[in-house]
Amino acid sequence: MTTRIGIDFGTANTVVAGWDHEAGRGVPIPLPGIDVLREAGPGPTQRVVPSLIAYAQDGTTRRLGAQVTPETDEDPAFTVFASTKSNVSGRAYDAGRPVGDGKVTGREAATRFLSDVMALAVLAVEDDDLEIVATAPVESFDGYRDWLVREVRDGLPTARLRVVDEATAAAVGYSARLNPGDVFTVIDFGAGTLDVSVVRVQEPDAAGSGAGVRSIAKRGLDLGGNTIDALLAEHAVGRLSLPLGDQIARNQVFRRLLASAEQAKRELAGAERAVISARDARTDCVHQVTVTRAEFDALLREKGVLRRVNQALRACLDDAASRGFTADDIRNVFLVGGSCLIPAVQDLVHLHFDPDVVRMDRPLEAVASGAAGIAGGRELFDHIQHDYAIRHLDRDTGAYEFETLVEAGTAYPTEEPVKTLTIRAVHERQWRLGLAIYELAHATYRDASAELEIAYDTAGGARAVAVTAQERQQRAMLWLNEDSPTFLEADPPATGGEDRFRLEFRIDGHKRLTVTAYDLHRQTLVLDRQPVVRLA
Repeated sequence: MTTRIGIDFGTANTVVAGWDHEAGRGVPIPLPGIDVLREAGPGPTQRVVPSLIAYAQDGTTRRLGAQVTPETDEDPAFTVFASTKSNVSGRAYDAGRPVGDGKVTGREAATRFLSDVMALAVLAVEDDDLEIVATAPVESFDGYRDWLVREVRDGLPTARLRVVDEATAAAVGYSARLNPGDVFTVIDFGAGTLDVSVVRVQEPDAAGSGAGVRSIAKRGLDLGGNTIDALLAEHAVGRLSLPLGDQIARNQVFRRLLASAEQAKRELAGAERAVISARDARTDCVHQVTVTRAEFDALLREKGVLRRVNQALRACLDDAASRGFTADDIRNVFLVGGSCLIPAVQDLVHLHFDPDVVRMDRPLEAVASGAAGIAGGRELFDHIQHDYAIRHLDRDTGAYEFETLVEAGTAYPTEEPVKTLTIRAVHERQWRLGLAIYELAHATYRDASAELEIAYDTAGGARAVAVTAQERQQRAMLWLNEDSPTFLEADPPATGGEDRFRLEFRIDGHKRLTVTAYDLHRQTLVLDRQPVVRLA
């Protein structure tokens, strides 16, 4: 029998789950030595692997997960990498850090960490017939999928690997407790991002394949526990007298304050006060600040964290209502991710929903359990998550313009074209016309207005940096086929300004945008449902 595993690589925690055929659900796979049990709200303790990897300076030894202790972080013989998930998506500056005779980037560290975790999971299940379902963020699905398939999977040549988005996996992680027709909400608030989804359980089909899950509405924020940690650490800095003039030393202290702020944030989920502390290695002075729950709540309000979470949640619910599903139709609300453990966040959720429908079962394990469920045969149906557009050049202004091809929410596959348009040559005797397809993810789904990020320097220090308006604009569009463009060849060459090709765009059953192209000059079909890019 095939062994099926789900893996959720998180910014702070990584979870590995296996599909339990008898229980009909995904259950965590113990990985002794690198995993830990963590308290997570009113439910049972949950098994996670801290998303940490440490390289010894000899370049030959690595430590993973729970093996990376606070003492390791302070040991100059090791270089510790944390929050490397942001390096995979390109959302953080990825400076190489010295390890042995070379340097290691955050992306390389993320690849090694997840490859090692996968290898240990394969050893734990001891099965040559293995299927792995890994999860990827919706807003950067294509890049993550390519990274998982091309880089992480290299060390697992015998395992079959599939990739699903995290919000869908979270929904499946709870679907065993729902009935066909039920509408529910998943609030996934982790260390890196917030994702809110309203989904509906489909009726079993005529073939008896079981119920699937259909997404109704989704919204997201570039906001997570890491940003909250940075705000707490900056709050502590404002109350401390750190040495001026030595930015390297200051960054080292700030990095230690970040680690302590993360621990304090977890403590404040159940305690009225917590201490944030950091040692200055150069002076051996210990800086510390006590933060109360009331101060923490006030900080979240003052810095707009609760306001932005509320806006994302409200926008998602309004979108669902416009599709005919109001808040009264929502039977259950499932909280996923460590940041959902913050009491002020739970209070905010309770303002929108009756507390009786809000569930906190296994918030750290749900995504991996859902991925294992998908590997176990719980397939879903979904719609396109983002808007997609084609770029063309305006002959009069010389500026690039974008025309929408696919709108978020479009069901697939589509037999009829989702868009038909005619393109013309820009200049005389043009013989190649390229199709440049862009994803407008942030305009329709994700609020990319994050104003604060954490940057690590080559010495392992950290600092909070502002995100500029130009950087936010650049993140709002992604050129999907820059490395593999689709060209139409005009033979004979086209006349400038002349309509030359009529294009029909469709979406196939594999979620690929396809193009059918007619040469208007020769009256011939030159492309027939040719795949152009994969959509998310």
